[in-house]
Amino acid sequence: MHWFARLLLALALLLAGAGSLRAETAIERLVSPGPLSPAHARFETRCNTCHRSFARAAQPQQCLTCHTGIKRDRAIGTRFHGLRADARTQPCRDCHVEHQGTAHPLVQFDQQTFRHDTQSAYRLTGAHARTRCAACHPGMVRFRETPQACVACHVRADLHRGRLGPQCQSCHTTARWKDVLPFDHDRTRYPLTGAHRTTACLGCHLGEQWHGVSTACVSCHAHKDVHRGADGPKCADCHLTTVWRTIRFDHDTVRAFPLVGAHKAVACIGCHAETMRPAKAPVACVGCHVRDDIHRNADGPKCETCHSQTTWKVARFDHGKTSFPLVGLHTRVTCVACHPQSVDTVKVGGRCIDCHKKDDVHHEALGPLCERCHKATGFRIPGVEPIKTPWRSRMLHDFPRSGLRD
Repeated sequence: MHWFARLLLALALLLAGAGSLRAETAIERLVSPGPLSPAHARFETRCNTCHRSFARAAQPQQCLTCHTGIKRDRAIGTRFHGLRADARTQPCRDCHVEHQGTAHPLVQFDQQTFRHDTQSAYRLTGAHARTRCAACHPGMVRFRETPQACVACHVRADLHRGRLGPQCQSCHTTARWKDVLPFDHDRTRYPLTGAHRTTACLGCHLGEQWHGVSTACVSCHAHKDVHRGADGPKCADCHLTTVWRTIRFDHDTVRAFPLVGAHKAVACIGCHAETMRPAKAPVACVGCHVRDDIHRNADGPKCETCHSQTTWKVARFDHGKTSFPLVGLHTRVTCVACHPQSVDTVKVGGRCIDCHKKDDVHHEALGPLCERCHKATGFRIPGVEPIKTPWRSRMLHDFPRSGLRD
């Protein structure tokens, strides 16, 4: 037997010089300590895949040749093999014992002592801390290959159906899946102001369309457009985001008709019965006040000659600038008393007799110059008994019964 042992040793030394590319020999298979684990079973007849003859110290490097992910973890100090000092430095065989067949697990793992926060690159927070290991690690094999993207586990809970991408943590928290973080819309090209801040996301993003949504007001408020599109899509020219019905249009920028007086308090629709475009409101007073024109257009369209924008019923015509300034009782006479017809078509004479012809009890015997005896402050002559004639001026108010005063 002594010579046979020497023969075996000589053959082993001879074959060792053939390099790492050779196949294992029958003798090497004979000295195998036992069957491999299921994970390495395919290398059962290829010993040199994991071993180098007579080079025990090279064993860890042989493991890392295949397990490149763990090699990277150890190099950058992440995950289990990079975070634990012993796993980062000690030989693989200290924890992963091979050649014990299927009865002995290759990975020695104790769920009770494993600390996810210090021994892995994925800290468990919120509901994750209460989740069973098997929920995230189905099959309990190859833990480092477990995906860390939320969608890997929550794909069925994704109501967006992938339209928002895999970054669920941008809106969701680990405390509760249904709790949504407040999205900072101010960082987008459409900052939210006014009532938009309290509007539900789906109020603008119909069908969960998050990209390419139009920022034009009419895209959401078309059903509220009482103008029916006649004023165009630029609702922001008049409307505010605080309240849709609040209007901020500055009418003073309209050179043809800035608002003054009572016009400032008039509702837009009061003048703009139709939409502002293309049927623009008229600038002439009669365009809106045709029903208020008691002259029935007899005085023409220039209402502003007598009326002001403060109130329609107040006249501001200065009779003192005409050839017949009003004095005395004439100042209390209504315009229509002397001007029963349009002043533009029928001119009223400046003589007393032109208006008081029916009041002339002299029947023109004393001529047309009534002012020789009568005055505008009172029609009766002092010291003269009034003629008992039941006349009454059709156009003037009743004169006082006292005599004229100089």
